[in-house]
Amino acid sequence: MVSTPKAPKAPDPTQTAAAQTATNVDTAIANSGLSYVNQYTPDGSLEYKVTGNQTMTDQNGKTYQIPIRSAYQTYSPENQAIYDQTQQTQLGLSKLANEQTGKISGILGTNVDLSSDNVDKYANDHWQGGFNNQWDRDQKSLDQSLADKGIAMGSEAYSNALRDFSTRKQAASDQYLGDMYSNAQNSILTERNQPLNEISALMSGSQVNQPNYVNSPTTQLPTVDQAGLINENYNQQLGAYNSQTAQSNAAMGGLFGLGGSLLGGWAKGGFAGISDRRLKHDIVRIGEMPSGIPVYEYSYIWGGGRQIGVMADEVERAIPEAVAEGPGGFQMVYYARIH
Repeated sequence: MVSTPKAPKAPDPTQTAAAQTATNVDTAIANSGLSYVNQYTPDGSLEYKVTGNQTMTDQNGKTYQIPIRSAYQTYSPENQAIYDQTQQTQLGLSKLANEQTGKISGILGTNVDLSSDNVDKYANDHWQGGFNNQWDRDQKSLDQSLADKGIAMGSEAYSNALRDFSTRKQAASDQYLGDMYSNAQNSILTERNQPLNEISALMSGSQVNQPNYVNSPTTQLPTVDQAGLINENYNQQLGAYNSQTAQSNAAMGGLFGLGGSLLGGWAKGGFAGISDRRLKHDIVRIGEMPSGIPVYEYSYIWGGGRQIGVMADEVERAIPEAVAEGPGGFQMVYYARIH
């Protein structure tokens, strides 16, 4: 019987991937430890400390403990003192702003009145008195001037001069109120916003500083080429199969290349053909002979299409005299003796 060597078993891709992942994790942890370098400067220091572990599970269910590091920033003693003092100052300003906020709660709940009546009233209340005082002084000056000219009060000349004065005063008043209207609007808004601006100024000096985080080193795990491992495993198996098939074909070709000289001799002895199960594949039982021996459909390993016949080992158990050993140790069946 011809034997063919078995190809080496290809490495299991899952085990290979698991081993590669373990190596990658160990390398990454080592690189991470080398990357986190403590820093010490005159202004302060930065230190990295391991504060815990994170469990990582790979696709094969194996777990790894990945160290978690935290960054700690520390001021120098001088800078720490400045920081503490600044924080106290900002806290005091924040408290003052909070107190002022209670005083303006009523202002925030009231709408700003910029109606014409309110603006005119504001202008009259704040500036009309000064305007009237100026024109009262001008009128006294006019009376004195008319008296010096001998124009008596009640005379036509006096009435005409007073009428002209009143016309100029009214025109000036209209112009004055028009000019003061915009100023009155701005003043109303200023009075409304002043408390808010004061609080804003207090708060601007008491803002909480956001922490400044350093850029932590990053370490990435190398990826495992799982598909490549599987394909490589397949290629190895395919190569082994092709090698095994080639060796088997060569052996069988040499065996059956003996030709009809040997097989023909067996045929002359009444044996119909080689029926060794080891030389057949795709075997399908399709019935049995009258003697009870099963009948199969099959193909020889060297080709030649589908065949119908028996298996020599089964015939040998039932009718030993119908089976004989042929070339290469393969069994032959004498069909005339099994009907």
